Amino acid sequence: MKKAILVLLLFIATYINVSADEEQTIKIGLLYGSAAVESVELSFDGKCITANRDDIEDEKSYAAENNEITVNGRRYRGRIILKKNAEGKLNVINEANLEDYVSAVISKEMSPDFEAEALKAQAVCARTYAAANKNKHAKHGFDVCAGVDCQVYFGMDAEHPKTIAAAKDTEGEILIYEGKPALTVYFATSGGHTEDAEFVWGTKIPYLKGVPDPFESEKCYAYRWTRSLSPEKAGQILEENGYELGTIKSITVEKVSDNGSVYALKVVGEKGEKIFTNEACRTLFGYDVLLSQAYTVEKDEGVSVKAYKGSINTSNMYVLSAEGTTRYSGETLYLEGSEKVSVETPQATGDFVFKGRGNGHLVGMSQNGANAMAKAGISYDKILTYYYSGTEIEKPEPSEARSNGELDGI
Repeated sequence: MKKAILVLLLFIATYINVSADEEQTIKIGLLYGSAAVESVELSFDGKCITANRDDIEDEKSYAAENNEITVNGRRYRGRIILKKNAEGKLNVINEANLEDYVSAVISKEMSPDFEAEALKAQAVCARTYAAANKNKHAKHGFDVCAGVDCQVYFGMDAEHPKTIAAAKDTEGEILIYEGKPALTVYFATSGGHTEDAEFVWGTKIPYLKGVPDPFESEKCYAYRWTRSLSPEKAGQILEENGYELGTIKSITVEKVSDNGSVYALKVVGEKGEKIFTNEACRTLFGYDVLLSQAYTVEKDEGVSVKAYKGSINTSNMYVLSAEGTTRYSGETLYLEGSEKVSVETPQATGDFVFKGRGNGHLVGMSQNGANAMAKAGISYDKILTYYYSGTEIEKPEPSEARSNGELDGI
């Protein structure tokens, strides 16, 4: 999810809260579309089979007695569904218990070494995402995919005792805003401040507003970063992405949000120019160049040095010493000696130098920030409502038997 290009949707389907005792399942697409297969190897209940597309008319499901089934060497809970697509190949789908899904997702989106309260916050985010995106891939026969377009899911092999505990401790809980599942987007590091969704995806969302993020450690990866890009390489990358601007002559920040994110960037090349807006200000050169939208850009033109002899007024001059910067008194300074000077200066590269903070889209919850808050003793519910302002946690309704008092005293 961290690197996904997010499309904002209005979810008009009604969300139905279920009881704590009612098992919820979710269908996850493991292989589909261009990755659909003609055959797949399955292992369960001590036997191995190869399922071929010619043996399946429309769809077929497989389940194991011990609730563990292996697909191409990777283990999953629940059942495996093989469904033929329009090209006659097989979409491979895992239908799993929702809480098993959440347990497996957490460790692929957040380190299991993080604090328990941070993992709980991630569990609620993962579960909420699943609730809000039910049937996102309905045309392929499942709810969500197992890749970065949704949430990364590797099945049983991704489970960890701490992620299982986080899912169990928050079982059934989702984050809601005005009665509907919230859009619980998250990212790695903010570098000190999160951002409004408006300046990333062009849509105002009340609970996705930028907030100060003083909790993160400056030691976090990409808390501050610097990247360089030559004019030739910049033009090459843009051409590969469909923008034929030639060698790039200038890159200028046109608009910056109050929180420091670039949301309009002008790029001028030998063959033309283009203004990039919102998230494109981060993605235009690739995620490995611009780690977030919060950056400045300058061109490395080197240092200009001139020899000088005579008098000079120092009223607007400063001198940099080991102790710091000191301003001259404004008196006339006399320079004597040879007109020739020898000064070593860095070689100008002509590269564009980007200096920024944070890693990701900067909208919603900072995962490193959440971990720092947890270390400070802040609970997962407070973490969530801080990053998603105006939301609240909805807990599953008690079972009918318990609500009638039939289980009291047990």
